[in-house]
Amino acid sequence: MRFPDTLVIWATLLLALLLTAVRLPEGTPEILGWLRPEWSAIVLLYWVMAVPQQVGMLTAWVLGLLVDSLTGSLLGLHALGFVLVAFVGLSLYERLRMYSLLQQALIVFVAIGLSRLLGFWADVLTRGASWTPLILLPAFTSALMWPLAFTALRALRRRFRIA
Repeated sequence: MRFPDTLVIWATLLLALLLTAVRLPEGTPEILGWLRPEWSAIVLLYWVMAVPQQVGMLTAWVLGLLVDSLTGSLLGLHALGFVLVAFVGLSLYERLRMYSLLQQALIVFVAIGLSRLLGFWADVLTRGASWTPLILLPAFTSALMWPLAFTALRALRRRFRIA
C-alpha cells in the first residue's frame, strides 16, 4: 500500500510543529532557548526544494499561522517569515539540488536569518524590542542541523517514493 504524498509531507511538518512546541525544562539557561533550531522552517525548506509543485507559499503561510498559534507570537509573524523562506527555496530549488550539503546549509542560514530579522523588525515596531545578535542563533543552529534533517527527510521521501 502506498501512502499519499500529501499525508507524508504533512506528517513531517506536524512533527516539526511538535518539536517547535516542546518547552525547555524550568531552570534551563536562557541561551539554550536561543540555540533551538527552526524545525518548521527547515522541514518546509526541504519540501519546497524537493517537491516545489506540492509545497509552496500557501503551505508556508498555513504552517506559519500554526506556529504563530502554538508559540503565542503575533499572528502572521511566522507566516510571513515562512513565506519568505519558501520564496527563497522556490527561487533557488533547481540550484539548491546541485549544491553540496555545506552550501545548502549556508542558504538555510541566509533564508532563516532573513526570516528571523523580519520577525525582529516586527517586534521592534510592536513591542520596542532592542537588538541582540542572539536573534540569529536559531538560523545558525538550523544551518548546523540541515545535513541531518536533509538526510532523514530524503530517506523518508525515497522510502515513500514521493515525486
